[in-house]
Amino acid sequence: MARPSARGGSSAPAAPLPVLAPERRGTAARLPAVDIFRGLAIIAVVAHHLTGFALRQAADGSALGEGLALLNRTLHFVVPAFVFMTAVVLTRSALRHFEPRTYYWARVRTALLPYLLWTVLYVLFRVATGQDRAAALGDPGRWQVWLQYGKGYFHLYFLLIVLQFYLVLPLLLPLWRRAWPFLAVLLGAFALQFAVYFLNRAGLVHFRFPGTMAWWYIPAITLGMYFGANDGAFEAFWRRGWAWALAAALLALVWYVPVSVAALRGAQVNTLTYSAANWAYTTAAALGLFGAAHVLAHTRTWGRTALISLGTVSLQVYLLHPAVMWPLEHWGLPGKPLWFVVVLAGYAVLALGVPVLLAWALAGTPVSRWLFGR
Repeated sequence: MARPSARGGSSAPAAPLPVLAPERRGTAARLPAVDIFRGLAIIAVVAHHLTGFALRQAADGSALGEGLALLNRTLHFVVPAFVFMTAVVLTRSALRHFEPRTYYWARVRTALLPYLLWTVLYVLFRVATGQDRAAALGDPGRWQVWLQYGKGYFHLYFLLIVLQFYLVLPLLLPLWRRAWPFLAVLLGAFALQFAVYFLNRAGLVHFRFPGTMAWWYIPAITLGMYFGANDGAFEAFWRRGWAWALAAALLALVWYVPVSVAALRGAQVNTLTYSAANWAYTTAAALGLFGAAHVLAHTRTWGRTALISLGTVSLQVYLLHPAVMWPLEHWGLPGKPLWFVVVLAGYAVLALGVPVLLAWALAGTPVSRWLFGR
């Protein structure tokens, strides 16, 4: 057995859940639940990466280390969740109006150019911080890997996945101009995902780094497109089946975390079991997170407002926070568990807060448009 990558009966409420009304921001209509989802997801991203470096500094076998491992693996849903939301938003927009030339130019400006730029910036950052030798800059093979597989830095593969989805979306749109039963969509997505797995395992297709390929996120993409293509479908799904969705996420979590922690600890695990558990958990978690975002969207609290604001700069935070985290990891963490947790919480505030402040400071400037495509 090969070791996987370690990176990579319902009850309805008494009152129906209303379809979300869009809020106006400038000239574009935004759904509050979408920005809340992004706000929650980017907090989870930062927490996932922070617990990753904290694990390397926690004592082996300690209760703190075991807790960090469980939390870190539980947060593995973050990239599939962002892929899911990308599919929701882009499908919703493209089915309303699609003009190929405008669409592809917008993707070049807002996605491809930032991906290329951030790859270069983070490669230079690696060299400047001693993570790579300067000689690597003149190696065409290294540049091919960095660009082809999103390996310029550990988090850039998400942009590559999204770029692949952007490329094939126009080919998929005709499928969503008709209504499909949810269960058929769900089963079809997982059947196709397992087909891709076995084709890759048999060598009929070859993904050198499967986690950097959009084909490795078929359930998240498919369900995102399903809900993006059908206005009100998610609200109806959540109203009828929220209990089933949360139960599925919990059961999948119980399945996935032990397998994932075992892989993290260096044990040999079955790659099919690992992959199946990962797809089941991350897909169910993305649906649960979107459900939570819908619930929060109907509150009137400071937390709702803060999450919406954070969601509007989630991409900026995603791109910037690893650079903020690098010196934090080198500063280290205290040996005593209580102070370890307190300092790690302070690091979390810095890793999230500094990118937010930078994003706000750059908002509306040419620098922001070049760096973030917006």
